[in-house]
Amino acid sequence: MPTQTPQAATPRTRQRPAEDASANQSLPIGFDIGNGAAKLYSGLGMVLQESYVLYLPEPATFANQGYVEYLEGDRADLIGKQWIGGINAYYSSPSGIYRVTDSTDGKVDFSLQLLLSSLTHLNVRGEWELSVVASVHDGKTFGRAISQAIAGTHKVWLMGHESTITIKVEKVLEEGAGAAFAVRSEYDLTSALLFDIGNGTTIVSSFNNLQITYRDYAPDAGVEKLIDAIATSDSVRAFLKRPGDRHLIRSGIEKGDFVYGTQFPDWNFKEAYVKALPDWFSQGLKPFVKAAETRVPAATAIIAVGGGACLPGIGSLLARKNIAVPVQPRWQNAKGLYEIALRLTNRV
Repeated sequence: MPTQTPQAATPRTRQRPAEDASANQSLPIGFDIGNGAAKLYSGLGMVLQESYVLYLPEPATFANQGYVEYLEGDRADLIGKQWIGGINAYYSSPSGIYRVTDSTDGKVDFSLQLLLSSLTHLNVRGEWELSVVASVHDGKTFGRAISQAIAGTHKVWLMGHESTITIKVEKVLEEGAGAAFAVRSEYDLTSALLFDIGNGTTIVSSFNNLQITYRDYAPDAGVEKLIDAIATSDSVRAFLKRPGDRHLIRSGIEKGDFVYGTQFPDWNFKEAYVKALPDWFSQGLKPFVKAAETRVPAATAIIAVGGGACLPGIGSLLARKNIAVPVQPRWQNAKGLYEIALRLTNRV
């Protein structure tokens, strides 16, 4: 029997004016491949989807958002495969999904799958030409591999339509470079420090204007560690009689109500969160601040971006270190990547 995926919608697409959406032109794309979520920023819309991929054994009966069939193209390893990317992958099989954060090679392995899944949230075309500027936490190690994974021509089935997608990767930049470009008019970047607090990785970069002069990252100091601490906390295990589901905990944190799914409306995990947050902050971010302390006295701006900068209550902890948080910190890197893509394609 064909596999049926649930008719779940996701409210994570934000429409933008289609100033660069002409079918006769390439579409500049900023693509931030996060361990927790992939962010696509374009003139057609902004798409945030969880970094989940679920492979299906056969074509699905219904084409929900995130569903892709790879027909033919430059990724021979994907020919004949079909998958769901994003939240609908979790809804279809919570225990069967692949998460980018589960593997050190996850950003390479799932970069194209997540990019193609993101396109299902936009107005589907028969022909696409994309000019992509992407980012990764370690460009020297993963940049070329991500470029090779994404670039080329891919004939796929998106939302009930056959599409041919040609992708040119303009650049793969270090994470944080896009954010610095995005906030360059809001902060003095003459001698700035930028903390990118992601799901899997925390990164500190020093900028002399837009030039990176120092960089360090910890692959295990991201928000995932906070989520793990909550999932295995005494109060959560006492109530659930088992460790918590990481996705449901993450969702409750992002909503700010700390509600665990839909079946426990009278219980939340706020107690566990309040206890775990300062410990995670001390173990994850404070060492980075200390490591960069020789640069702090001369810093013209100290900025935090990424999903971790959106955590409830973290603003006061960051403020104690004189770290500022721009508007929509989760989007700043993707926004800057998009603006760089516009420049590289001579659109501005």
